[in-house]
Amino acid sequence: MNTAIVIDTSREIPDKWYSLYNIYPLGYVIEDSSGHKHVERTQIQSVRTSELVELACKDRKSTLLAPSIKDFVELYTYLSENYDSIISLHSTSITPAVFENAIVAKKLVSEIVIDIIDSHTFGASSGIFTEELAKFIMEAKNINEIRKEAISLNKHISSIILSKNDQLKTIGLRKGSWHTFFTSAFRPYVLYQKLHGNWETIKRGRNINSFVSEISKRVEIVNRAKEIKTAYITHHGALSKSVRKIKDIVSNTNIVETNPSLVTHYLLGNNYVDFAFL
Repeated sequence: MNTAIVIDTSREIPDKWYSLYNIYPLGYVIEDSSGHKHVERTQIQSVRTSELVELACKDRKSTLLAPSIKDFVELYTYLSENYDSIISLHSTSITPAVFENAIVAKKLVSEIVIDIIDSHTFGASSGIFTEELAKFIMEAKNINEIRKEAISLNKHISSIILSKNDQLKTIGLRKGSWHTFFTSAFRPYVLYQKLHGNWETIKRGRNINSFVSEISKRVEIVNRAKEIKTAYITHHGALSKSVRKIKDIVSNTNIVETNPSLVTHYLLGNNYVDFAFL
């Protein structure tokens, strides 16, 4: 299949995957407190997320804007010149406005076959989903095979997130824009785990060392039961110091470290660790 993959940059993947797997990202826009708009995507397959994450840290009144229908139409049309089909990966649960914009854009572009796949993965786990599905697409014979693999990946990818966001179960990009989410220094950290599609709150508190020990314990239990194939990790802020300890848990596994996405940053706040495995 001569297929291009379109993602929005809520997905945590290294830049090197773009050209390797024919992945084309659609970026977000930050509107700062003065009304000026900063575009994440600078050109096809090029993004500058890290600069905009830092801008969001400094400007607490900034707003995140989703990729528009026009953005999707332009990219789909561009790809129709060189590809026979497009697989567009987005999430109805994490970024529903983006998913809806992709659906509308698909109806407006008739030059190419477009299939939109819903993934409920988020942050680091969305990186695993994208990479594994991209590898599968390169060998797949038809769209039904791809959809079955996507369903399987959605079920089997697990995530552990440590942040101060106590609304992870309900928050999502429900509209075209989204105000930054910054948590109070006095609010405790929350440790979440997602298994088989459901988020569970594991622990609350301020002792980072005990959180790292809890993550270690849970991952070691999984590691004893089955071989962890791949682990993705992304982090930001003060919790970056804890990342080495977490990575040591799965030192024999293929570990991919990615930069924070704008969407992950807006959802989780200034300090977080997002660890996922398959």
